[in-house]
Amino acid sequence: MAKRLGIIPSLFARPLFHLFAKGNDALPEFLITEDIPAHLAIKLREKSLDAAFLSPVDYARDYAMYALIPGTCVAAENGAMSAILIFKENLRKISTLAVSPTSSSEIVLADIVCAERFDGMPVIVPYQGSPADGLRKADAVLCTGDTALAESGRTSKLDLAEEWSDMTGLPFVHGVWVTRRNGLTRGEAESIESVSRRSIDAFMPDEAERAYLRNFRYILDERSRSGLTEFFRMAYYYGILGDLPDIRFVSFEDDGSAFPGAAV
Repeated sequence: MAKRLGIIPSLFARPLFHLFAKGNDALPEFLITEDIPAHLAIKLREKSLDAAFLSPVDYARDYAMYALIPGTCVAAENGAMSAILIFKENLRKISTLAVSPTSSSEIVLADIVCAERFDGMPVIVPYQGSPADGLRKADAVLCTGDTALAESGRTSKLDLAEEWSDMTGLPFVHGVWVTRRNGLTRGEAESIESVSRRSIDAFMPDEAERAYLRNFRYILDERSRSGLTEFFRMAYYYGILGDLPDIRFVSFEDDGSAFPGAAV
């Protein structure tokens, strides 16, 4: 039976999912679902997916039952415009922040940046609709993914990934491949990693996409792992995460069945 995978639709993740998004005819061993990370997290938890591309916070909430598929991720550095705060003109302090509940890791990132840079966390105000709707409810609005790109021309904005890189010297990891314990065989996990890497090489962005994507990285290397570890540490320090999650990569018994490997 084909395994069920969840991927996200944002432009910044498109190089990673270029081959997956071609559909099941190209990858008959997988059934592909495209949705926002928060919905994918629910589906993976409820076992309607076997692996999914989740935000770090969604991994952290259930890390004891999960493991990461190594090799690839989506991470941003230095003006990537993947997560921004837009705010009212001449604003001196962000007291309230309008957010979509679907942007879990970016909400935590906004809290960390505000605490580190501005000595306080804003009150979170959930909202639905356009960024303009959010600004009618709060001092600032968190925009992520394609919405952040659409709002990037504003003058009154703060690039959260850039602030994170300035603070830590590390990339901010937006998403990672996650599977449940015994969710995949060795061959299936290796296939996901291999197709992800081939997708990065095969993706041919146009000029505008290339300009936007130049500040993203897709290999889960030592710097990206360090960025992920530091994000978890700071989220735990500020009381946003109740536990400090281990970063565990999928490993396999001799018979090929999966189990979470040692923490790194």
